[in-house]
Amino acid sequence: MRWYGVVGVLLLLGCQRAPAWLSEAPLVGVRIRDDAGRELYLKRPPARVALAAPEAVPLWQQSGLFAQVVAACAGSGENTRIFYLPCDDSVALADAVFRAQADWIWVSRENSLDRSLSLPSYTFAPRSTLQWLNHLRTLAEVYDLPPLRAYADSVAAAVKARSAEAQQSRRLRVLVVVEGQPIAFLTQEHPLATLVREAGGEIPYAKADAAGLILADTLRHNPPEVLLVSAEAPQLVNDFLTLYPEAYSFPAVRYRRIFSVERWMVQMPFAEPVRAFSTLLGILHPEIGGSAPQSANEVENSTQEETQD
Repeated sequence: MRWYGVVGVLLLLGCQRAPAWLSEAPLVGVRIRDDAGRELYLKRPPARVALAAPEAVPLWQQSGLFAQVVAACAGSGENTRIFYLPCDDSVALADAVFRAQADWIWVSRENSLDRSLSLPSYTFAPRSTLQWLNHLRTLAEVYDLPPLRAYADSVAAAVKARSAEAQQSRRLRVLVVVEGQPIAFLTQEHPLATLVREAGGEIPYAKADAAGLILADTLRHNPPEVLLVSAEAPQLVNDFLTLYPEAYSFPAVRYRRIFSVERWMVQMPFAEPVRAFSTLLGILHPEIGGSAPQSANEVENSTQEETQD
């Protein structure tokens, strides 16, 4: 049974409605801490939540508490209601949140709200899978949901154990090819690099040039052993081989360690880091566990023949 994804039957009854004391009990406060290190005190569980952090939407959906969300950033989910938040404009955002009558807002960075908006804000900017799971546990504390707390703790224990086991294995060098002019690569600074490290791999490439390209010498000295491309753009492998003909000798190509991953893993890896971690673990260390995707249709027939030579 997979240990990530939507919370199971255990939470269905508990998460369909808010706890009874939400409306009946006197003020019952809870103290929490966000990713900016700020301590926040909530007098009672917020009933109307605005998500100005796009990556927070899947977390609220998986928690079973999405019924509390009244508005979210554009492009962050099909199930958002009322209106989409103008998250790039702090003044317009404050006005939109006010009209939504939200009593709690999640933001992706500190000071992203107009100071005129008097509303508890919570910074959501996880930098690891465990930190993301801690947010899930925070929701369990705020809304008094012991099953959700137990779920978050059990998944965290599984991630810790598998990550520790992966760290003891040899780290495979990973190159992530993305769309650019004509292509680009993810480097050590990208959030996905953190998840790759957690899964027992590494992205050893430093900053790319203005076009997003890595120097050929850098690739020669650190030839990738795994190549990742977006499942929506498998032609990137051919573009890569055209731009770097020497890549035919790289281990990733020679041993066909070329995989496609869903685009969200590249664009917003911390939207669902547990699922991303499981996918990467299945690619890098399938002997440990995780759900590896099918190999990408990495090259056309002519290119495949060249690779075999």
